Amino acid sequence: MYKWVKGNSFNKIATIYAGNITLNVPCINLFEGAKWCVVGIDYDNKKVGIKVVSKDDLDKKTFPEDAMNKVSIGKSFIRICNKSIIKEIAKATKKRAEGEKFGVSYNSKEKLLEIDLNSPL
Repeated sequence: MYKWVKGNSFNKIATIYAGNITLNVPCINLFEGAKWCVVGIDYDNKKVGIKVVSKDDLDKKTFPEDAMNKVSIGKSFIRICNKSIIKEIAKATKKRAEGEKFGVSYNSKEKLLEIDLNSPL
């Protein structure tokens, strides 16, 4: 009898590199049609929040322009390039970004993706 091995095709994963955050395919549906996002860091709980900026947010100027980040969406990834964010993540984790992978979850209350920096994969 076979014991099925757990797959990871549906797991949301973020990889933090020296110059960007890359999210995998399962995160793409949350970014459908997005061009901008905002990124925040919870230093106490060591989490990164990524919130899509909607057209309505843009029209209402919900977020300051200097807080918005361009989103690049490919067939198999989402990329947010901003070295300042990576430096802040390094402060929170007390280590340099070197392609480490972290689990991502959706926070339905805040309507954002959360990267848990406490639990590298």
